[in-house]
Amino acid sequence: MKKLFLPVLLLSSTVIFAQNVQVQLSFQRDYPDVQDVRWDQTNDQWHGNYRDSRNRNMDVYYDNYGNRQETRTEWDRRDVPVNVDTRINRRYHTNGEYRVQRIERPAYRPLFQIRIGTRRPVYMDDDARRRRYRQNY
Repeated sequence: MKKLFLPVLLLSSTVIFAQNVQVQLSFQRDYPDVQDVRWDQTNDQWHGNYRDSRNRNMDVYYDNYGNRQETRTEWDRRDVPVNVDTRINRRYHTNGEYRVQRIERPAYRPLFQIRIGTRRPVYMDDDARRRRYRQNY
Protein backbone atom coordinates (compact mmCIF):
# COMPACT_ATOMS: atom_id res chain seq x y z
CA MET A 1 0.00 0.00 0.00
CA LYS A 2 2.80 2.45 0.90
CA LYS A 3 4.56 1.65 -2.37
CA LEU A 4 1.43 2.62 -4.31
CA PHE A 5 0.76 5.80 -2.32
CA LEU A 6 4.07 7.55 -3.04
CA PRO A 7 3.90 7.26 -6.88
CA VAL A 8 0.28 8.44 -6.88
CA LEU A 9 1.24 11.43 -4.70
CA LEU A 10 4.19 12.28 -6.97
CA LEU A 11 2.03 11.95 -10.09
CA SER A 12 -0.68 14.24 -8.70
CA SER A 13 1.95 16.79 -7.64
CA THR A 14 3.46 16.68 -11.13
CA VAL A 15 0.05 17.25 -12.76
CA ILE A 16 -0.65 20.25 -10.50
CA PHE A 17 2.82 21.64 -11.20
CA ALA A 18 2.39 21.18 -14.96
CA GLN A 19 -0.96 22.95 -14.88
CA ASN A 20 0.54 25.72 -12.82
CA VAL A 21 3.24 26.13 -15.48
CA GLN A 22 0.55 26.48 -18.15
CA VAL A 23 -1.18 29.15 -16.07
CA GLN A 24 2.12 30.95 -15.46
CA LEU A 25 2.99 30.96 -19.17
CA SER A 26 -0.46 32.27 -20.11
CA PHE A 27 -0.27 34.95 -17.44
CA GLN A 28 3.18 36.05 -18.65
CA ARG A 29 1.84 36.27 -22.21
CA ASP A 30 -1.26 38.25 -21.10
CA TYR A 31 0.52 40.52 -18.60
CA PRO A 32 4.24 40.65 -19.52
CA ASP A 33 5.10 43.58 -17.23
CA VAL A 34 3.62 42.11 -14.04
CA GLN A 35 6.02 40.40 -11.65
CA ASP A 36 4.57 40.32 -8.12
CA VAL A 37 1.51 38.05 -8.27
CA ARG A 38 0.01 36.00 -5.45
CA TRP A 39 -1.58 32.77 -6.66
CA ASP A 40 -4.03 30.35 -5.13
CA GLN A 41 -5.97 27.44 -6.55
CA THR A 42 -9.53 26.39 -5.80
CA ASN A 43 -10.94 23.35 -7.55
CA ASP A 44 -10.15 23.77 -11.25
CA GLN A 45 -9.40 27.48 -11.12
CA TRP A 46 -6.29 29.57 -10.53
CA HIS A 47 -6.65 33.03 -9.04
CA GLY A 48 -3.91 35.65 -9.26
CA ASN A 49 -3.93 38.97 -7.42
CA TYR A 50 -1.61 41.93 -7.95
CA ARG A 51 -1.48 45.74 -8.11
CA ASP A 52 -1.28 47.29 -11.57
CA SER A 53 0.83 50.27 -12.63
CA ARG A 54 -1.93 52.64 -11.40
CA ASN A 55 -1.92 50.85 -7.99
CA ARG A 56 -5.35 49.30 -8.61
CA ASN A 57 -6.20 45.89 -7.23
CA MET A 58 -6.34 43.28 -10.03
CA ASP A 59 -7.77 39.78 -9.90
CA VAL A 60 -7.23 37.34 -12.77
CA TYR A 61 -8.75 33.89 -13.13
CA TYR A 62 -7.46 31.02 -15.28
CA ASP A 63 -8.60 27.46 -15.75
CA ASN A 64 -6.17 24.55 -15.32
CA TYR A 65 -5.22 24.73 -19.00
CA GLY A 66 -4.07 28.35 -18.86
CA ASN A 67 -7.18 29.84 -20.46
CA ARG A 68 -8.00 33.23 -18.97
CA GLN A 69 -11.56 33.22 -17.69
CA GLU A 70 -11.87 36.70 -16.25
CA THR A 71 -10.02 39.83 -15.17
CA ARG A 72 -11.41 42.14 -12.48
CA THR A 73 -10.02 45.63 -12.00
CA GLU A 74 -10.90 47.95 -9.14
CA TRP A 75 -11.92 51.28 -10.59
CA ASP A 76 -12.13 54.67 -9.01
CA ARG A 77 -15.61 56.11 -9.36
CA ARG A 78 -14.16 59.10 -11.23
CA ASP A 79 -12.99 56.73 -14.00
CA VAL A 80 -16.44 55.21 -14.61
CA PRO A 81 -18.11 56.42 -17.82
CA VAL A 82 -20.29 59.46 -17.11
CA ASN A 83 -23.47 57.79 -18.34
CA VAL A 84 -22.93 54.83 -15.98
CA ASP A 85 -22.22 57.11 -13.02
CA THR A 86 -25.28 59.25 -13.78
CA ARG A 87 -27.56 56.22 -14.09
CA ILE A 88 -26.35 54.70 -10.82
CA ASN A 89 -26.75 57.95 -8.90
CA ARG A 90 -30.24 58.63 -10.29
CA ARG A 91 -31.61 55.12 -10.03
CA TYR A 92 -30.13 54.13 -6.66
CA HIS A 93 -29.74 57.60 -5.05
CA THR A 94 -26.15 56.78 -4.12
CA ASN A 95 -24.75 60.30 -4.28
CA GLY A 96 -21.51 58.73 -5.53
CA GLU A 97 -21.26 56.25 -2.65
CA TYR A 98 -20.58 53.00 -4.45
CA ARG A 99 -17.68 50.70 -5.31
CA VAL A 100 -16.96 49.52 -8.83
CA GLN A 101 -14.98 46.81 -10.58
CA ARG A 102 -14.57 46.37 -14.32
CA ILE A 103 -14.95 42.75 -15.42
CA GLU A 104 -13.37 41.64 -18.68
CA ARG A 105 -13.91 38.16 -20.13
CA PRO A 106 -12.86 36.73 -23.48
CA ALA A 107 -15.71 36.84 -26.02
CA TYR A 108 -17.91 39.10 -23.83
CA ARG A 109 -18.35 42.83 -23.60
CA PRO A 110 -16.81 44.37 -20.47
CA LEU A 111 -19.11 44.90 -17.51
CA PHE A 112 -19.06 47.09 -14.44
CA GLN A 113 -19.91 45.47 -11.15
CA ILE A 114 -21.47 48.13 -8.93
CA ARG A 115 -21.67 47.55 -5.17
CA ILE A 116 -23.97 49.83 -3.24
CA GLY A 117 -23.69 49.29 0.51
CA THR A 118 -24.71 45.73 1.39
CA ARG A 119 -27.07 45.24 -1.57
CA ARG A 120 -26.47 42.61 -4.20
CA PRO A 121 -24.18 43.91 -6.94
CA VAL A 122 -25.61 45.53 -10.06
CA TYR A 123 -23.98 44.86 -13.43
CA MET A 124 -23.91 47.40 -16.26
CA ASP A 125 -22.25 47.68 -19.62
CA ASP A 126 -20.47 50.77 -20.97
CA ASP A 127 -23.82 52.09 -22.24
CA ALA A 128 -25.29 52.07 -18.69
CA ARG A 129 -27.64 49.18 -19.47
CA ARG A 130 -28.21 46.63 -16.73
CA ARG A 131 -26.86 43.23 -17.65
CA ARG A 132 -27.01 39.77 -16.23
CA TYR A 133 -23.75 38.30 -15.16
CA ARG A 134 -22.87 34.65 -14.95
CA GLN A 135 -19.43 33.47 -14.01
CA ASN A 136 -17.67 31.22 -16.48
CA TYR A 137 -16.04 29.23 -13.72
